Amino acid sequence: MQAIDGVNPLFSTHCISTMAPNIDKRQTSFPHLMYPIYRDKDPKTAYQWLKGKHQLDGAEGLWRIHDSLYDLTDLISSHPGGPQWISITKGTDITEAFETHHLLGVAETLLPKYFVRKVDTPRNSPFTFKEDGFYKTLKTKIQKKYQELPKDLRRKSDTATDFLLLSLLVSSLACTYLWKTDFVLGGIATVVTGYILSALTTAAHNYFHRADNWRMYLFNFSGMSYEDWRISHALSHHLHTNTVNDLELSMLEPFLQYMPAKDKPIWAQMASFYYPIIFAFATIGMFVIELFTAAINMDGKKLSWANAIQFFLPFWMWCFGGLPLSYTLLLWFTITVICSIFFMCFGLTAGHHSHNNFFDGDVPRDEYYDWGIHQLDTVSERVDETDNHFKSLTRFGFHALHHLFPTLDHAELQYLYPTFLEHCDKFDVKYRTANYMKSFIDHSKQLIRKRPNNFRDVKSQPTYRLDSGQREVRTAPKKKPWSTGPETTTVSCSIVEGTGLGGENPMKYYD
Repeated sequence: MQAIDGVNPLFSTHCISTMAPNIDKRQTSFPHLMYPIYRDKDPKTAYQWLKGKHQLDGAEGLWRIHDSLYDLTDLISSHPGGPQWISITKGTDITEAFETHHLLGVAETLLPKYFVRKVDTPRNSPFTFKEDGFYKTLKTKIQKKYQELPKDLRRKSDTATDFLLLSLLVSSLACTYLWKTDFVLGGIATVVTGYILSALTTAAHNYFHRADNWRMYLFNFSGMSYEDWRISHALSHHLHTNTVNDLELSMLEPFLQYMPAKDKPIWAQMASFYYPIIFAFATIGMFVIELFTAAINMDGKKLSWANAIQFFLPFWMWCFGGLPLSYTLLLWFTITVICSIFFMCFGLTAGHHSHNNFFDGDVPRDEYYDWGIHQLDTVSERVDETDNHFKSLTRFGFHALHHLFPTLDHAELQYLYPTFLEHCDKFDVKYRTANYMKSFIDHSKQLIRKRPNNFRDVKSQPTYRLDSGQREVRTAPKKKPWSTGPETTTVSCSIVEGTGLGGENPMKYYD
């Protein structure tokens, strides 16, 4: 990439097209990299995303990690995380997934057993994992700190998730009974049930990031598919955040266009006002597309027994609620819409959709740079729920560390923040924070934004922090000798007062 002086000369549009894929198209922020072949082809699905990676990743039908090819066929049935993680990624570059999903170092010792050969083609990714870089050195510190954590922390998340499941079963039946006696109480119960379903869905998301377990299937109660979300969320969004390889952004297009583009149409910018409508029907849309593509076996997608879970809630309500089938389906649809609103509002304000974050179309720090630093360039973490484990579990809390170490439980993440923040300070890569109000405002600003942010010039962006009263304070950016991106500030320890786990606030030691 050529030197940039104030304006991004590579700034281009993100058009929505139904034409044949353009294999020569390049990414905007990283013009030395190929543009995802099927990114603009509808319907945008998880398996279509994998199909595109098969053609661009240079894995030659095997599994690519950095510049080496491995044959993991024999590992599929015995993989500790479950067979899906290995089977669905065959023929793709899994470097980011391998580096971020194996915390304890065991996988690295086993990998040479499956080595096939080196490859000459460069990776179609701008991210690095150097041994002395930000992420790998942080990972070493987290490995050590993780061994010191209480062993029963995950039980707190398990208990909370099980409580939500029981609450959903009870509240969904309460809805059906109340609608027969009192419309007001029935309406209130419907909203409450929608919120509980959203909370359960978000909590279940904590589990599909990890090894196969029964709680990951609870995600399907929402109508969405944990199997598809392991691809679109865990493998795409988590590993390629806010880039053209982030499927969670492209799936919302053309209705919500988050990428900055100089010719973004006015109707797309108006999404800053109409986005709640899209939020309301997002999960229903994913439900329909997932079932349709599976039914016709599009791009290898198949129906499985887990799809039956998507129909469990209406079946439960019909069998034991006492309403006719037509009214039961209408009530279930309403609950799902309410769930979708809550789920999308919490999810899309968790940190990645601020107008101060990096998106494809912005000027990156460099052609190639550390994956962990990129993650912090793409997050302005919402900190309102850091004082309560239940809220963080059900509202995508502790989002920065969750992205850096997705296989860890939310109950474990909060104890790792002192280590994380001290490491950020050492590398002069401090993370940004926001409260709910600022997150919603910044989300709307990103939908409007057309001009690129310049992450190579630290003087082009201001710094934001929250004071002890959670008021936003704007300060001028400072230039540090080794700083190559816009400086940000850390969360003040006075914002949070407790862990929600009966212990001390893990962030109190860092201000």
